[in-house]
Amino acid sequence: MVKQMGAASFRQRKKRAIFWQSFFFVIVILLAAYVLLQSPLFLIKKIDVRGNSLLTAGEISGISGITPGINIFKADLAQSAARIKTLPLVKEVNITRRYPDTVLITVRERIPVALVSVDGNFVELDSSGYYLRQGKAGAAGLPVLTGLTLQSAGPGQQLKGQGLDTALAVVQKLPAELCADLSEVHVTGDGCVTLYTLDKVECRLGLPKELDTKGSYILQVLKDLREKNAQIEYVDFSIISSPVVKYK
Repeated sequence: MVKQMGAASFRQRKKRAIFWQSFFFVIVILLAAYVLLQSPLFLIKKIDVRGNSLLTAGEISGISGITPGINIFKADLAQSAARIKTLPLVKEVNITRRYPDTVLITVRERIPVALVSVDGNFVELDSSGYYLRQGKAGAAGLPVLTGLTLQSAGPGQQLKGQGLDTALAVVQKLPAELCADLSEVHVTGDGCVTLYTLDKVECRLGLPKELDTKGSYILQVLKDLREKNAQIEYVDFSIISSPVVKYK
């Protein structure tokens, strides 16, 4: 009987000890949280934006809602990332805390590859056809895609329409040097493609096949003819084995 009472008393003392240990632990956690949330050491002093070239750091940090002076633990990074993703030029974003006082925002931008006319305005598109922002023909160094039937869309939306996928595929598969020399990429109703250079040379590709090879040939022909100061009306690589050069 005495042993049972002693065992019960021991269990009670052990329970009380565990209770007070747990209570003390909770108090320590609360005090630590209070210090972290109130300490000036953890106030945001710097917002570091990386990966941007088309957008300014101010545009990105401004829309994020994160401002210097707020506690770094109170910043809602998920909400900030969602805000930044509303920028049409932003494809991906990652935000991390760099203790004690810095927030790092890393973005991956959508890169404009061409211009199209939408509702009477020229707009920049990326390789997937996303409407990025309004542009101006000739000012951005991007070819204008023509001959397309496009559905109306707004910034941040993916454009759809007849001929668009073909035109974008041509821009991506042609040599970059040739694309930089283009003013226009025209797609006809039957899917044939014609390029126009900045100096108004017409380059007929026919169906968009073997674009790497056709593009390389066109570059070489244009280079040779320009060196000779020849006046070209068009070059035709519709049949790659039988290219045609028409002089003015």
